[in-house]
Amino acid sequence: MNNLLKSIVEHEGFSSTAYPDPISKGAPYTFGHGLTSITESESLEIVKNRVVSIVSALSIKLPYFTKLPEDAKEVLIEMAYQMGVSGFLAFKKTLSLVKVGDYVGASKEMHNSQWAYQTPKRAAQLSRKMAFCLHTK
Repeated sequence: MNNLLKSIVEHEGFSSTAYPDPISKGAPYTFGHGLTSITESESLEIVKNRVVSIVSALSIKLPYFTKLPEDAKEVLIEMAYQMGVSGFLAFKKTLSLVKVGDYVGASKEMHNSQWAYQTPKRAAQLSRKMAFCLHTK
């Protein structure tokens, strides 16, 4: 089985973004290792793996992360999932307020950002969740 997988991966190549079929110059678009579609359960596995990677990265980049209330962690993870870890780490004011346990202040910073303007519903839900975090220190 390992040789088979190696051969498929080698022959299919990899593309992180969808590209058009070389013959039709359109659909079906291909991504990954020759995929033209993905099931919801396959996608959920990818999401789970990315969340694990994000938790690991945030635990390293933000030493206080592991001591935060669960709701605060979940908000930060979801923001990092949406923007990528490096994009999320640009939220310096928000993170400095989270670090000292000022979740209401962090919520206001989140709400008054370009991110909130671009994704208003998600930002409103996450900033509200942040505002109601309990300080656990």
